[in-house]
Amino acid sequence: MLLASAPAFGEMSKLWGAAGEAWTPTSRLPDYSHAGYHAGEAPLPEVPVVANVTDFGAVGDGVTDDTDAFAAAIAAAKNGAVLIPAGRYVITDVLRISKSNVVLRGESSGPDGTVLFITKSLADVYGPDPEWSWSGAFIDIRPAQEVIATTATAVMTAASRGDTSLTVASTAGLAEGQLVELHQVDDGSGSLGRHLHNDQAEAGDCSYMVPLNLHSPVRIRSINGGVVTLTQPLRTDVSLTWSPELQTHEVVEEVGVEHLRIEFIQVPYAGHLKEPGYNAITFFAVADSWVRDVTIVDADSGIFTGPYVKGLTFQDIALQGRQGHHGIALSYSADVLVRNFNIANTWMHSLTVSARASGNVFSRGTSAELLVLDHHGDSPFENLFTQLSAYTFVGSGGEECTGPHGGARNTYWNLAAPMDVPLLWGHVQSNVVGEGLIVSDALTEDAQWYETVSALGPANLYEAQTSRRFCQDVSNACNLGVYEPEAASCSQSPRPRGTACDDGDPDTDGDACSEGVCAGTSSSGCSYGPAAPWRGSSPLVLSLLLAISAAAASRRRGPLRSTRGIPVSA
Repeated sequence: MLLASAPAFGEMSKLWGAAGEAWTPTSRLPDYSHAGYHAGEAPLPEVPVVANVTDFGAVGDGVTDDTDAFAAAIAAAKNGAVLIPAGRYVITDVLRISKSNVVLRGESSGPDGTVLFITKSLADVYGPDPEWSWSGAFIDIRPAQEVIATTATAVMTAASRGDTSLTVASTAGLAEGQLVELHQVDDGSGSLGRHLHNDQAEAGDCSYMVPLNLHSPVRIRSINGGVVTLTQPLRTDVSLTWSPELQTHEVVEEVGVEHLRIEFIQVPYAGHLKEPGYNAITFFAVADSWVRDVTIVDADSGIFTGPYVKGLTFQDIALQGRQGHHGIALSYSADVLVRNFNIANTWMHSLTVSARASGNVFSRGTSAELLVLDHHGDSPFENLFTQLSAYTFVGSGGEECTGPHGGARNTYWNLAAPMDVPLLWGHVQSNVVGEGLIVSDALTEDAQWYETVSALGPANLYEAQTSRRFCQDVSNACNLGVYEPEAASCSQSPRPRGTACDDGDPDTDGDACSEGVCAGTSSSGCSYGPAAPWRGSSPLVLSLLLAISAAAASRRRGPLRSTRGIPVSA
């Protein structure tokens, strides 16, 4: 099995190549590998149960109001999960999680599993407000007090996009592993907004965007003297004209919502911007948290994120029921990973990025309707959409004063054909790569990049970039480490047949991967031989390769054959 034929590999993009050899950290193709819980460096945890809602009076009979019991269980929980056994629990008020290390855990997201049946809207609870159309939810995760950012230190020297270090005035109060905000504010010239559009367009001029502020959540890897090294490259330049500084603020971490179903009372959709607020989950000032295996039914909006959000994972999400407004909407947020989701109903905006959201990834999503990839204005930049079902950009919203729908370097990689392009803002350095583009190729240096590639490989850019980042050191000549997000670890899979390699024999040329082995032909036309055993192969692979080598030596008159009887020689 180790020597079975490698899977067929299609064409490659000029932006990436086969395994990232055409890519650099300063490329117009951003690095999306830091998206998700702990930047992909740890799997979603399975924390112990520390409370059970039934111990606080929850009944789960579909009739009794269990809201107070849920609130009491959440208040009592410390460093663990609040278990919600299978049942139908009536919820009539907002459930707040305002502390770290608390998980709401049901027993199943199916109709017969753990169901939170929400019978009211936010308008019923708090009174009518237009904001319920785009904010607020019945599971509300945020710090207990108002979040106020405090200046920690000024940044003293300029830096470029792709850099990983900053020189600061003082490191007092900073620590390795700390999450901070790199804050920059426009100097009145509009240059910061233009920079977020690669100087291809002006940013918006809504009152709440002037002057334009950019909060970039970053984590400190190390501190050496006055130099702070970050765990990931900068997504923008740092200019002294934008008064850069590092700020700190309260944040909630390690919060999860998992294995449950949220159903709202069945009422007709009220209409666009008339929604009373049947909204499921929201995050504000939250890091390294998750929503896993959750089904949301008959909602006005599914999941919202807001300011000061970084490193969340939403996976195995299902949206069902009647029409709604926002399916999953990311605003002001960075490095959120949305993966393995299914949308069965109709939304005004299926997936939304807005308000300077950056580094977010939507991966492996399907929908019964066209996915509306909503770019809602206010400079969302460097977001990735990869391996999604049929989609459209029609339905992108936002006020006219928010400027172009999208900022620089948003990327659409291997989406279902025909691949649409963002015609209203594609010139803002958008990257559209895959099969079946509806326009001619346009491979510009600074504006749009529309590249038709048949059977694009790699099929999923996020997974390819995480593999390159985490697994590069475990690669050998013909086996490339592949990152497994569920386990946050690397496995090995054969490199594509024909990939150039070095078999370790200076007497051969034309070295290429074949049947999981690096082999080459000599100038005298010898048959392929196995890879040299000192080139990083595992002991099991080495023993198999040595056995193949011995067998080849005993029958030099004929071609070496694989275990499937397919000739390996050229």
